Amino acid sequence: MTTTPSHPQVDPQTLGEHGGHVVYAMPLFLRIAAGDLLRTVDFFTRILDFDVMFRGPDVHGIPVLVHLRRAKYQDVLIMPGRRPVQPGTALAASFSVADADALDALADRIRRHAPDILDGPTDTPWNARELTVRDPDGNTFVFTARARNPASGSVDDVMRAATREAP
Repeated sequence: MTTTPSHPQVDPQTLGEHGGHVVYAMPLFLRIAAGDLLRTVDFFTRILDFDVMFRGPDVHGIPVLVHLRRAKYQDVLIMPGRRPVQPGTALAASFSVADADALDALADRIRRHAPDILDGPTDTPWNARELTVRDPDGNTFVFTARARNPASGSVDDVMRAATREAP
């Protein structure tokens, strides 16, 4: 049986380069909320052989995001937990969405059917628009698209600007 997807497929095109790494639209990546971000990054880099693709901006000496990559399509975003991190609750799977309009349409559909499980869509300092959904079992899924009006300049410029804006 062949099925036709009901959503546009995202082509993982090359968007540039940063720190010797190719930047591409990530079709799927892991997102982890860390109770101790620096310890988690150390574990991934020292033990699991990931490289830091980029880090920043720092707020009070702790980055708000560390993007790690081990190989193509093996990307992990590590962020400080917004609340105390309980074992088994720190992982969020992220899915790339075609564009910000498609992301907003998905958010509208979710609001109509399950208004209490939605966070976003919100724009991030790293030029993404994100929508967070929790399933009935509490698992977290983040749908992400390129921001409608991405900041001009390199990823480093965007992160530096976000640092200046952080409280």
